[in-house]
Amino acid sequence: MIDVTPSKTSAQDYCRDRIRHFESKADHNKAEALRTFLALIFSALASPLFIALGPGIILGKVVPSILSSVAAGCAVWLQQRKPQQLWTLYRTTQRRLENEEIAFRFAINAYEETDDPDRMLAQRTALICINANDLWVPLIPNPDRIVEGINVGKVTPVVSASASQLGERQ
Repeated sequence: MIDVTPSKTSAQDYCRDRIRHFESKADHNKAEALRTFLALIFSALASPLFIALGPGIILGKVVPSILSSVAAGCAVWLQQRKPQQLWTLYRTTQRRLENEEIAFRFAINAYEETDDPDRMLAQRTALICINANDLWVPLIPNPDRIVEGINVGKVTPVVSASASQLGERQ
C-alpha cells in the first residue's frame, strides 16, 4: 500500500501514482487477453488441419489432441480470469484519474469553486479507486459460483464497468 501521509505525498503525486498503477494493470491484462485469445484461435483452427492432413499417429492424433487441450484451457482461462474485462476496468479507471488530474491542474469543473483543491483531488482519487475495487470484486473467480454454474448449467455472470460507475459510488 502507498504511504499517503500529507507531509510525504501531495494529492497530485498520489493521483499520478494511482494512474501509473492502473495503467500497468491495464497493460498487463490487455497483453494477457490478446495472447490467450491468439493461442485459443490458433489452437482451435490448427487442430482440424492436423487431423485431416497429418500423417501418422504424432501429427494426426497427438498434435491435434494437444492443440485441442490448449484451446480448451485458453477458453476456460478467458472465462474465469476475465483479463479483457479487467483490462477495460483498469483502463477506464486510469482515464477517470487522468481526467481528475487535468481538472485539478487547470482548475476546471468542481476544482474552480473549492477552497482546497488538493484535498478534493485526494478525496476524488480515493473514491475512484475504491469504486474500481468494488467493480473488481465480482470478477474474481468464486469456486461456489463455478460449482453452482456447473450443477445447473448456468454461465457465470459478466460484470463490466461503465465510466459513470467508476466516478460515482453506487
